[in-house]
Amino acid sequence: MSHIPDYLKTPHSISPSFHFRVGEKPKGSEVAKPEQPVNEFGYPRPGIQSPTPSAATAAHYFVDDATWSAILDHGDFDDVVVGSGHCALAYVDEALKRDPHRKILILERGGFWLPEHFQNLPLPFKMVLGGPSETFPWTLSTKTRRIPELGFMHGSCPFFGGRSTFWSAWCPTPTPDLMRSYPESMMKTAESPEFWKKCKSLLRVTPADQISDQIFAELQIDIDDALKRGREEGKIPTADVTEPAPLAVGRTTPTSTLAFNKFSTPGPLLALQQRQTVLAGRKQGSPLMIATDCVVERFHVDEDEDHAVTVLETSRGDLCFPNGKTNLILAAGAIPATTMLLNSLESMQTRAGKRLTGHFLSHIVARYPMNNDRYVLKSYGENYSSLQSANKEKCGISKDRLEIAASYVSGKDPKSDHQYHIQVTAIHSPHPESDAEDAGRECPDYAAAASAEQLKGSEKYIVLVCASLGELDENNTNSWVKRNPQDPDVTTNVKLQVTLTDVDHSLWDVMDKATFDSIKVMAQSEAANLEYWHDSGSGDGSGTWKKTKPDSKQNRVPGVVHEASTLYMGPKTDPHAAVDEMYRPYGCKNVYVTGGAIFPAAGSWNPTLTMCGYAQDLASKIVPQKS
Repeated sequence: MSHIPDYLKTPHSISPSFHFRVGEKPKGSEVAKPEQPVNEFGYPRPGIQSPTPSAATAAHYFVDDATWSAILDHGDFDDVVVGSGHCALAYVDEALKRDPHRKILILERGGFWLPEHFQNLPLPFKMVLGGPSETFPWTLSTKTRRIPELGFMHGSCPFFGGRSTFWSAWCPTPTPDLMRSYPESMMKTAESPEFWKKCKSLLRVTPADQISDQIFAELQIDIDDALKRGREEGKIPTADVTEPAPLAVGRTTPTSTLAFNKFSTPGPLLALQQRQTVLAGRKQGSPLMIATDCVVERFHVDEDEDHAVTVLETSRGDLCFPNGKTNLILAAGAIPATTMLLNSLESMQTRAGKRLTGHFLSHIVARYPMNNDRYVLKSYGENYSSLQSANKEKCGISKDRLEIAASYVSGKDPKSDHQYHIQVTAIHSPHPESDAEDAGRECPDYAAAASAEQLKGSEKYIVLVCASLGELDENNTNSWVKRNPQDPDVTTNVKLQVTLTDVDHSLWDVMDKATFDSIKVMAQSEAANLEYWHDSGSGDGSGTWKKTKPDSKQNRVPGVVHEASTLYMGPKTDPHAAVDEMYRPYGCKNVYVTGGAIFPAAGSWNPTLTMCGYAQDLASKIVPQKS
């Protein structure tokens, strides 16, 4: 282990005694390190009886207090990565593939909470979505709070893994025409087929029609075909694309029998750490260090030496980089990165936060009856091919098992070319109560899932849940992030405002119409018998099915998601562009930004896949390839 820096081993005092410093060996025999603990297994005394979760996990995965003290004293790293979500994993994974000897420290402000995506856990864990697990590190403007359709922006998840343990896992691939206003360097990067191949492989993206289990089955084909025909026949006039939903749910290994497993970062990060530990033991790599419960506050640059970062202030003490060669990778989300840059760099005061985009949402639930002309019910295990020969053109759905379909529809407002997309989930649940466990696990978007109240009484229906997302106008000067001098906490001292423009209002209307058009297309001959869910407004999930469409007050869901563009990439001549084509904020040398913050416009597509692709590209740009 002598090749490993001592702060990566069992830590010890690095200050020699006074006698050693003056050349005199201290008197007395040296105390040898004990070969085993003096107290273990309850002998000769009982051990610790109330270990904390952080202490229990730190022993295996995370930096403990003694090691952290050694790191503060003489730690030396190539990269310090702030955050532990998707972009952190994408960067670290690619960096270590290129150079296993790269010394990387990950800093996560929270502790270890969920070991994987909450939908992969037993049904009661679904209660953890939102609530206390979501924090808002900003002051929201009064103006935003008073806009009924917006109301607020969704916050952060301050735990190991970040929002990866809660995300929907939808991963569409934007085409070049959807990457409006992106600089040439970003467009060229995304033109490479390898760019998308690598990030899809990382997230294990699988089209819904290729999920090889019995829940995503014939209904998936039926819904996809209906949407495709409807678009081709012009029945969804503003739609450009319909496809099986691309979901980050693929098998963890080629031989795994678990066909639907929502991706999150805790497992892959710890697997990387384990791999690096093994490589370090063979002198073929460096250990990957992860410190939790460490809030990064701000950094300082050397004004005389090319503005390199020399100090990183954290809640657990200051990390010092006297040689100015340690890279700081910001991977904790758009708003935290913007806040840090506003508190650290004078050059960012006129650039960071001048633009703020994201997605607004509508949520529409409908159902149509299953008629015998379109569907044939089959028993579990029954040979569908024999049924199909007798019932040509019919969809064979299990009469006693849950089936789900997930489809993606995208389009534009013809007035502005601004984008929307619809995340369609279709459900046939013959036994809602007993189906709940599987439905909770395999629902493509749990935040927009059919409720128990909606499924009860819908056993002979197909229930359609449509979550529609539209992009906010990037040219809206009334949407911004600014420093808030009234807040003394440098991790929250920003004010955030989001408003709507006429372009946004027009797009929202187009998006809602496209959603209703899509529902009608999916119902086909049963369109006249469509029913829509009308929420009672009591807050308990109750409501009624009605023939009439719900109005926009019911459809439009407060809460902006997928915040972006606060540190968008652009030329230095653009007074509000914040980062250059190397992902560096203007005004410093070795700080790099990842995530949706660098997007000049939000688009409507879910951003995670693209964010990971650019984080991998960052690693390929700054980490030399080692054989």
